[in-house]
Amino acid sequence: MKHSHKIIFAFILLVFSTVSCKKQLNTVPEGAIVDLNSFKAIKIALIGCYDGFQTDGYYNSPASSGVGNGWSALPDLMGDDMIEALNSLGNWRRASEMTYSTDNSIVQEVFTAPYEIASRVNNILQVLGTYENDPLVSGEAKIVKAQLLAIRAHVHFDLMRYFAPDFGRNSTSLGVPYVTVFDPQKPFANLPARSTVKENYDKIFEDLNNSILLFREAGNTDNNTTRSFVDSSVVYAIKARVNYYASNWSAAAKDADVVISLNPLANAADYITMYTTAGEATPPSEVVWAIPSDNLLRPGGATNGSSPSYRVSESLFTSITSLGGAYVNSAIINSSAANPTTGFRRRRLQKYAGVKSFKVYRTGEMILIKAEAEQRLGNDAVSLASLNSLRTNRGVATGTETGTNLLAAISLLRRVELLGEGHRWFDLKRTTKTINRLECGTAGNSISNICSIDASSKGWAFPIPLNDKIANPNLIQNKGY
Repeated sequence: MKHSHKIIFAFILLVFSTVSCKKQLNTVPEGAIVDLNSFKAIKIALIGCYDGFQTDGYYNSPASSGVGNGWSALPDLMGDDMIEALNSLGNWRRASEMTYSTDNSIVQEVFTAPYEIASRVNNILQVLGTYENDPLVSGEAKIVKAQLLAIRAHVHFDLMRYFAPDFGRNSTSLGVPYVTVFDPQKPFANLPARSTVKENYDKIFEDLNNSILLFREAGNTDNNTTRSFVDSSVVYAIKARVNYYASNWSAAAKDADVVISLNPLANAADYITMYTTAGEATPPSEVVWAIPSDNLLRPGGATNGSSPSYRVSESLFTSITSLGGAYVNSAIINSSAANPTTGFRRRRLQKYAGVKSFKVYRTGEMILIKAEAEQRLGNDAVSLASLNSLRTNRGVATGTETGTNLLAAISLLRRVELLGEGHRWFDLKRTTKTINRLECGTAGNSISNICSIDASSKGWAFPIPLNDKIANPNLIQNKGY
């Protein structure tokens, strides 16, 4: 029997190729450029960091493949707003039912993909200082470094979202190792233990704050109308999201305000246009950072299109219909013809059908972050104004809610506005909610029989993959695995 697959042991980030069941060691991470002996090579290597986001483990989601798609389709199909359809092949069922184990391939990809990017980042950072001191390229080198630090913060935060059991700003629960070194000559010299969640936050904010300082000193990235690169507005968007998870409400609102001022909210027509083209409009819409399609990226293979493995739940579709506006446009969501026997119509998400760029950060999310942050700070009037600005720009009726009703309205609009964009499961985890799927089993037109998952499930924290645990004995496994 002959087969080939790759396993990247995180932190040491080695590539093992298995051919005829024999392992060969290669200490150079795939896609990395080790001989960075010119600034031109540095810039090429930076593109390699961005390329890592197009992989199946990160934002790509080929249909019926069962790949990781950790920050595109996976968080939606694992939540309660998407239901596993009768036509599903079951490729993501272990994930959507939260019954994964330490040798699950999706868990492995989700763990591996961010650390591959971090390795590429650290590889560049270790030699970039020379160019920062070169007057011919020092400004450009600072811009490169600013991007690298932001990318490193982003990928570690994404890892923490899956592998940490909670998101408290000062939590002593185990997060993930924050990797800042790269030494291909001594791959086994650095076997870090898991940092606490608090320590993860500290490092994330350190990298983001240093990134902003570098952008202030040297200016933003050039030619970023495609929104494919990190600039200062992206860094503020990352900070807003991180502060949101940490319940740093004042900081979250402040950071979101910066992004909103730089990237005005799109109207209903432009919101629809964001999802009907493969790339970004020029001038750009409210998209803050997008992973380009590159004619290959399919972020919604599992959850979008004519015959996806997961469909929108009836309960959420009812809410979407009641809101109306841009949210019910056929480019965003549509329904199949009624089944002649059951009368059932399949509700299909269309945002990421086919080859599309993936919107990692955009102003719609920032408005919702600001609205919730202000409400939790007791500023209902400011919160409602933000929420109503989003409603108006999506063609939805405004409201007059206050208190808990306002918070509930924000939560509902967050589900609708960000549907299919990789948020729902994390929102449920962040707020310690129970997953309740009313459409369950064949009677509910679903192939899955797992109807409810409560907040005590061990599955809310992914297991450390078996291979990485073997490679690095300093890694402590999450409870229950």
